[in-house]
Amino acid sequence: MSLRVAVIGLGHFGLNLALRLTEEGCEVLAIDRSEEKVEAVQDRVAYAVVLDSSEQRALRRLGLQDMDVVVVAIGEDFEGSLLTTASLQEIGVRRIINRVISPVHERLLRLMGIRELILPEAEAAAALANRLLLGRVRKAFELSPEYSIVELEAPKAFVGKTVYELRLRERYGLNLVTIKRIRQPAGLLSRGEEEHAVVLGVPTPETRIEQGDILVLFGRESELRRLTEE
Repeated sequence: MSLRVAVIGLGHFGLNLALRLTEEGCEVLAIDRSEEKVEAVQDRVAYAVVLDSSEQRALRRLGLQDMDVVVVAIGEDFEGSLLTTASLQEIGVRRIINRVISPVHERLLRLMGIRELILPEAEAAAALANRLLLGRVRKAFELSPEYSIVELEAPKAFVGKTVYELRLRERYGLNLVTIKRIRQPAGLLSRGEEEHAVVLGVPTPETRIEQGDILVLFGRESELRRLTEE
């Protein structure tokens, strides 16, 4: 059975969250008080509803208490976010995740007993910082303060060489997990322009690196940085 998720607030964050969850097979209910925003997403998610989420009676009619999780993704309406959250608690929603707007907003949500809080801007800033510090890194997932998994665009010096010839483990102490071969790059704000890539599975010593390949590497951050600085 697929995960049932309601996303309240269809700004840039809420919209992209709803679309990504749908792509991953989730049953998504998208909610916003803007008819224009709902119309833009209604053919791309399971359900889309125009509704003022601060009205508890309207929320109750949607049966949100039966959803696996409800994400309050409201971006600027401080009062609307709090009223929506209080209403969701009142009708018995089991799991609520809130987008945080400000430090005061965070404190109030914690006082309300909300523990799952997200700050997309901070997460994006941290990801960008990692990319800048690690040079050509596209994505980074920190497993511990010492070890990370990163997606690294193959350096020009790697193109045309085999995995055996690169000797990543001997030279850098890094493990090559897999290779993503990009067929179509992603758009940033334009809808429907998602990245298409072929994952090559576990690379063999004979696998040859091509221009534009993305190497998925595991190892110490110090060694990853040394590789990117060469």
